[in-house]
Amino acid sequence: MCPRILHIYGPLWINGYGLMIALGFLLFTYLANRHPWRKRLISSEEFLRTLFIGFLAAIIGGRLLFVLLDFPMTLQEFIEIFYIWTGGFSLFGSIIAVLLTVSVYLKKKKVPILQFFDLIALYAPLLQAISRIGCFLAGCCYGEVASSYIFWSVTFTDPHSLAPIGVALHPTQLYSVLASLLIFVFLRRFSDRLSKVPGKIITTYLLLESLSRFLVDFWRWDRGPLYGPLSSMQLIVLSLFVGAAVGLFALRKP
Repeated sequence: MCPRILHIYGPLWINGYGLMIALGFLLFTYLANRHPWRKRLISSEEFLRTLFIGFLAAIIGGRLLFVLLDFPMTLQEFIEIFYIWTGGFSLFGSIIAVLLTVSVYLKKKKVPILQFFDLIALYAPLLQAISRIGCFLAGCCYGEVASSYIFWSVTFTDPHSLAPIGVALHPTQLYSVLASLLIFVFLRRFSDRLSKVPGKIITTYLLLESLSRFLVDFWRWDRGPLYGPLSSMQLIVLSLFVGAAVGLFALRKP
């Protein structure tokens, strides 16, 4: 739709994708930092430091899984791995990297891991929804060709878009935005009830988000390698869904 927002100088642009991620992260940080749970768990300074570590892990993990699912690649495509401002991230690569990296850091700092991730999970869907708007602007994560009766289809026209130009497509980015917003509303609505058992919010979030990605992927054009009817990403999120379901069962009240 609008990969480039504002020209700065020469090859430098403010890109829609990067702008949405930045705005989403700032809103996420503001809301999570002012939440009463944060004040009971960790100091504001340590919280922001942890978020910064998680942000770096998310960038590296998201880009790494995106690249691994896109092999083989040319030399030029390998160089473009480092062009993170142009788009191309795996949401679940980011989630996995954050869970692993931040858990190690929190354990070192003696901060309750499950309670911390419960807090993060409350606002993570909002961050994802805003980031997916960035995907829509950049044209990445685009959908399959839409039938003529799909009146909500979208056609990309910008030559810098990552999506095919001049073709009516399913707006899968917006499907993901809607799903994440619904997950956000659900978790906020039932946060008090879920928070009675540490770890229940984060596992519920992982369960719902993995289910969302699994379903939306059926309309994705850039699904990557297929194994029967499922993509490699669908197999990954299916494993995450099963793990989250087992986690919720284990966390049930006796």
